Amino acid sequence: MDLRQPETWKRHQLAATERMQSDIGRFTRPVIDLMCGFSMAYLMSWGMLCVLWGGDSMPWAPLLIASISALVVVLALPAFVLAVGIESYFSRRLRSMRNRDIN
Repeated sequence: MDLRQPETWKRHQLAATERMQSDIGRFTRPVIDLMCGFSMAYLMSWGMLCVLWGGDSMPWAPLLIASISALVVVLALPAFVLAVGIESYFSRRLRSMRNRDIN
């Protein structure tokens, strides 16, 4: 008795998983984009602080940007970790399903 899954069932599982990834991606990708943007602002503002720090007065604009972006990065870190975990789970699952179809 042959208990393998038929080819149409495998295609259905692959399509359903791709659809779930695209539906959930509407929520995870903005979180990832937000974290990338604020992380870049944080790093760039620290670069400006290092360049402009030499005088008697402290440059307040880069310091303000660094503090606000650091606050957003710290507060959004749990959501970012969850979003990256979900995206990596779906990409691993899709990769394994496609590799199974090739073999």
